[in-house]
Amino acid sequence: MNDNFKISDKELLDARNTIFKNYGIPELEKNGYIKSPFKTSWFGQYDSNIRGYSYELCKLTDQNKLHFISASMLKGEKRIKITLNIFELNEKLNSVDELKDSEGINFHLPPNDSTKMRLRSDDYKGPPLFYMLFLPEYKLGKINSQSSFDKEVSKLSDLIKKDMANIDSFEKRWHELHKPYITDKEGNVVK
Repeated sequence: MNDNFKISDKELLDARNTIFKNYGIPELEKNGYIKSPFKTSWFGQYDSNIRGYSYELCKLTDQNKLHFISASMLKGEKRIKITLNIFELNEKLNSVDELKDSEGINFHLPPNDSTKMRLRSDDYKGPPLFYMLFLPEYKLGKINSQSSFDKEVSKLSDLIKKDMANIDSFEKRWHELHKPYITDKEGNVVK
């Protein structure tokens, strides 16, 4: 073991960004998610305000529900934060593309943000200590060598790929915890 092994914040950030791009996004796309069409959406550009990367994907269901997946990874952290939120639109849309002229920011402001569920965190049942100790999270664990770094990257890649492939189980859990706000296509709550 190398006590002097050091991995930079930038390398940790780039590794998490690559994991989400290579394993998360393709699985979400297979489940009907696309790059969010809103003018204000981020999709992988480095954002100096948050010192990291963020992505927003969404899908429109047959029931006129708009699902959002947001992922962010910040410099100086080891985790990927992934959230899910679902809205019911008050007018029928044929495609997510019909939202491209909207800002979309209201979907992320109160009261809409109160139904945001953080995956592998807000969706657990039972005492928090149990899941904090035993259940996997979107985080690179202890790194003290190149091989432990590679192992953590592989483990996180597998978890992201598996969970994004099974995003419907998280969507189901979201519906157990929340009721979607009914909004217009700008994200303003209408009832």
